[in-house]
Amino acid sequence: MSDPSNSTVCKQIAPAELAANAKEVILLDVRSPIEFETEHIANSINVPLSDLDGRLEEVPRQGQLVVICRSGKRAERGAYTLLGKGFQPGVLEGGLVAWRKAGLPVKEGKKMLPIERQIQLIVGIGVLTGVLLGVFINPWFLIIPGFFGAGLTFAGLSGTCALGIMLGKAPWNKLEISSIPAKSRKSDCCS
Repeated sequence: MSDPSNSTVCKQIAPAELAANAKEVILLDVRSPIEFETEHIANSINVPLSDLDGRLEEVPRQGQLVVICRSGKRAERGAYTLLGKGFQPGVLEGGLVAWRKAGLPVKEGKKMLPIERQIQLIVGIGVLTGVLLGVFINPWFLIIPGFFGAGLTFAGLSGTCALGIMLGKAPWNKLEISSIPAKSRKSDCCS
């Protein structure tokens, strides 16, 4: 990632400015497909930040490119990745949160809880339950929070979260292929 203090800084574009020029720009949403399905700006292309390097061919090189995410942080990381690949992207200032706050329209779809939040809920419930059972029932139940701690440590060290992978395959986290815009579908296989 480039250092934001250098001279190659991605332009921050205010929601009102982007809305006024929305038909003339390419909107690249770098959130997960589940987040994108829940809500997105009309005519935006979804290429998740984690897949961006491998799916650059899906990002049009003609026209002004604006990168979008929920709050602007992932969009900035995506924009710096694109800068390194020869693009000149801008970033939606404040992300979709600022866009909604400005009263601008979003296309809403099926409401789904992002996988990251599902992981937080499962780990939190597991740790809390294990600690309570360990304190009030039997100390052997403290193995449960230890298990979750080991899993989080492994995920942090390896960049791979087994719980996230399992949740991604859960039926409630599957998107209907017809609900994903053709430009944002992976063409090589289904996941």
